[in-house]
Parts: sequence; C-alpha cells; structure tokens
Amino acid sequence: MRQSIKRDSKKILRHQIGKAMAVLFMVVSVLMFFTLVEHICAQTLNIWGLSDLFALEEVPFDAPVVILSASVILAIWLLRGLVLAPLYLGQHRWYWNVALDPDAPVWDVFHYFGSLRRMGRSIWYALNLIARSAFYSVCMLAPSAGLLWAGYYFYISTDSTLFTALGAVVIILSLLLMALTVPLLVYFLTRYFLAKYIVISRSDIPVRKAFHISVKEMASRRGELFFLYLSFLPWALLSLLVIPILYFFPHLSTSTALYAHCWLRELDFTAYGCPAQRAAQGAAQREGGA
Repeated sequence: MRQSIKRDSKKILRHQIGKAMAVLFMVVSVLMFFTLVEHICAQTLNIWGLSDLFALEEVPFDAPVVILSASVILAIWLLRGLVLAPLYLGQHRWYWNVALDPDAPVWDVFHYFGSLRRMGRSIWYALNLIARSAFYSVCMLAPSAGLLWAGYYFYISTDSTLFTALGAVVIILSLLLMALTVPLLVYFLTRYFLAKYIVISRSDIPVRKAFHISVKEMASRRGELFFLYLSFLPWALLSLLVIPILYFFPHLSTSTALYAHCWLRELDFTAYGCPAQRAAQGAAQREGGA
C-alpha cells in the first residue's frame, strides 16, 4: 500500500507541483515576515531579541529592557500563531482536496481565514495538538535530557579526570538514549495523525472528538504511517541542502493526504456518535461555499 500511495502522490504532483510550491512559499513567506518584524522591533525599540535573551548567562528579569523585550516577543509570537494555525490547516486542506480533485484552487489555503468560526476551529486544533504533543514529548525526553544535563555538569564542574571521564560517558549514553527515544516519540505521536483530516473534512465534528477518534483509529495503523515517514528519511536529509524541500514537503503531504482518504473512507463515524459520512460531507461542502 505504501508504494502505491507514493506512486499516486508522484502522479498528482506531476501536474500540481507548481501549486504545491506556491503553497509552500506562502507559509515560508509568513514565517520570514514575522522574523523580520521581530528584528525590526528589536532595532527600532532598542530591545533584545529572543536569541539575545537566550545568549545571556543570567537573565535580569526585573530589568525594564528585559520586560519590554519579553512583552514584544510574546506579542509577536502570539500574532504569528494566530496567522500560522489557520494557514497550517489550510495547506493540509489543499492537499486533502487535490488528492481527489486536480483542479482544487490554491486559495483553499486561506479557507480558515473565511470566518471567525473557522479561524477559531483551526486555532483550537493547533492548541490541542501542541499541548498533547508537548506533554508526551516532555515525558519521553525528560530522562535523556536529565542524563545529558548531569553528564555536562560532571564534565565541567571539576578538574578530576575521573569525573570528567564519567561526565563524557554519561553524555554519550544520554545521546544514545535520545536517539532511541525520538523515533519512539514520533511513532507514539502518529496517534494524532487523522485528527487534522477529520477537522478538515468533517466540520460537524468537534476538535476534541476528532482527536479521540484519531487515537482509537490509529492504534492499529501507527506502524504503517511510521514506516511511511521512514521511507522519506533520505528526502529529509537531502532537504538540508534547501532546494530538495521544494519537492520533499509536497510529496510527503500528498502521500499522507492519500493515506487519510483511504483510512477515513473505511471509518464508521456512527460508532463514535457522529452523523454518517455522506451527510457530513454535504455539511462541509455547504461550509466551504459559505
């Protein structure tokens, strides 16, 4: 199934790669815009940027410049989130639509800016995803992070050769543990994969219910999705050269949208107390045309 999905993704992108790149450039442009705004504010108001604050060995939290810097940075990041949340869901909506309709318009990316209800739904989805992912990330990465901190502390805090060697060993062990934990974390977080596609395709299903359905339905499918991600690892490494990302991200997004179509087509929503699929699709179409 994985190879078939990837072949279909390539066929779709033969005719849609220009639109896919345009969608990617929209998101990157927004990120660059807010980075530029943060830099301009730092220069104009003579305050510290986020990198400057992190570079300080000890942050004087009671200093007026620190309070002003933190306030401006927080305001910019909140505004960035308010824009990126609808845009993130909008780009996946476009990939969802283009998987079935090659004529899907690029302006589908801005679908969630169409009303306060849509925008609020996209932001609520983003908050749920971030909170759930952050919680499990902290739980799973805390042991290796704690070991890394302890090893670094031993490594630099004494002139003893024994403690320095012990610190180096602990650092190596913590990095090995982290290398094992990160793939497990990715595998675990695939439980939320279907949530965004349920939010996109079923406007009648609440966001939290979408996450609940995704967790249940992905229980037996996480391995398939994880191996799809692994198959894209060479492309991900090539993307460090920047240019390959123009094909890697659209290819991955189209492939995952095709997977979601296959799995949601088989899903019995009535088992979760939701209306039947066909009725919900009509509701989604009415919302899209509104």
